[in-house]
Amino acid sequence: MRERIKRLTFDLLQRFGHIETALELRYRFNSRRTRIGDSVALRMTPQRIRQEARAEGTGLAVHRTDGTRPLAVVFRRRDDPSIVAVADSNSRIVEECLDRGGIPTRAIPISSVNRARLAVLDDDRDRVIQALRRYGPSTLYLYIDDRTIPRRRRLHHIASAGKRFDRAIADAGIVRVFEFRADALANDVSGDLYGCEIEFWGDAAEAEDDGGEAFGSDGGDLVRAHRANLESTLLPRTEFSHRSTRSDLDLLPLIEDVTFDVDVVYTWVDGDDPDWLSRREAALGGSPSDHIHEEAASDARYTSFDELRYSLRSLERFADFVRHVYLVTDAQRPVWLVDDHPRLSVVDHRQIFDDHSCLPTFNSHSIESRLHHIPGLSEHYVYMNDDFLFGRRVVASNFFFGNGIAKFFPSAAMVPSGAIDVHTKPVDMAAMNGRDLVEREFSRRVIRKMRHAPYPQLRTVQLDIERRFPAEVARTTASRVRSQTDLSLASFLHHHVAHATGRALPATIRNEYVDLGRPDLERKLARLASTQTFDTLCLNDTDSLAVSRATKQRIVQSFLETYLPEASSFER
Repeated sequence: MRERIKRLTFDLLQRFGHIETALELRYRFNSRRTRIGDSVALRMTPQRIRQEARAEGTGLAVHRTDGTRPLAVVFRRRDDPSIVAVADSNSRIVEECLDRGGIPTRAIPISSVNRARLAVLDDDRDRVIQALRRYGPSTLYLYIDDRTIPRRRRLHHIASAGKRFDRAIADAGIVRVFEFRADALANDVSGDLYGCEIEFWGDAAEAEDDGGEAFGSDGGDLVRAHRANLESTLLPRTEFSHRSTRSDLDLLPLIEDVTFDVDVVYTWVDGDDPDWLSRREAALGGSPSDHIHEEAASDARYTSFDELRYSLRSLERFADFVRHVYLVTDAQRPVWLVDDHPRLSVVDHRQIFDDHSCLPTFNSHSIESRLHHIPGLSEHYVYMNDDFLFGRRVVASNFFFGNGIAKFFPSAAMVPSGAIDVHTKPVDMAAMNGRDLVEREFSRRVIRKMRHAPYPQLRTVQLDIERRFPAEVARTTASRVRSQTDLSLASFLHHHVAHATGRALPATIRNEYVDLGRPDLERKLARLASTQTFDTLCLNDTDSLAVSRATKQRIVQSFLETYLPEASSFER
């Protein structure tokens, strides 16, 4: 009854907006048990609570467990913005607790890129909970991954959980154990998504029907999983052991894992830089020529909302597979970028253009034609525009297969049919020219464009394109603004040539394209910030007059700071 009164009081305080009071109450409830040496203290004074919070680097935050319902939680401050650091920390905590508790476990490979799974025998269920309570930090939570349980009853603070928790955990198949993590201002709270899963494997009474004889034993020696994984749902009990006795086989990567180096290449321009504007005016003679489409030299192509800063934040937070970052610029450098970062190199156009008479260039197609000449660039790399963001944890296998073949992401948009004329958009001109080359070289038709998403690249494919189409590539390289003869080498032609020659395959990625000129921009970005369900995002500025530049600046800046509030190591 006492626990029920506490929960009702807490829910009412939250419902009527008294969040601070609710937080204080929840912190007291959740901190009534904490580990002191090898014993458990049942209740803490407010002074002791504050001391523990300062000592452990913890705090209070409001977490929305289902996107709408607020929940007050105790969190630990993050020292590292990388989301994989959060997942690794949760895994270490669980492994150490179970190891100290003498509980045999078995690492189980799963398809999730956000968390690991440890299998334990169902016979050890009570010992698992005791070990988590005894050896885990007082900030540890447990989420019961079972849709038959109401959402509000799935999350439990382990140290303070009561009889309801004991009843719920008694039949649970899989639980996620974790600490809530956030920045110092309690923003961007990460929760059970990055927890370490514990799966309770029970006796396989009918194991013979599922291949029990393959182990050379009867079903009584086998245990069964509750959920599918990447290895097996039946294992002999002898497979479960203490962490210190694991074999080297457990450390081997899966055959589909990417084990080679992958770099990232950005192209970036500061369109407000006076020196750059002077070079552009001199190169274009004050205004674009009559034969150039109005979009070819549009200011929207060079407008910056400081997206690069946040794209690098997203890279460090969500894309831990990247070996090195190359930033390609025209004698420019972001003022906020650190001078000497071990994982980032600024590459000037003069370093990759053999013919300096082609410079300065204001044509992204021209720049794309030389990216694979970056000194030190790996064979496998991902080409990023500065308005691309990683929206959640991604791994190298999102972009490449484990055997080295690249992926590409076709769009539903079609390459226009017919011939190029003065009304054809520059982006369509480049695609149409590339289509014609593929048809001529490989006798295959090309009808689809590519998504506005990161572009997986192979250096050898780009070198192959130079060899196959030397005159066409040279014209693109020499074109200072987008023109009728351009090729889109990195974002279009590469994928089709690689596919035709057996070095790339079509794939899918959860990508969201956002036109910053759309009238409902603010609502669209607010939804993206609250759900975070896309692998990649593209915030593309256009010539639309539906939203003013000042309004775009305000909305985009607010979104980016909400989505990625923590500075990366690339920033001063």
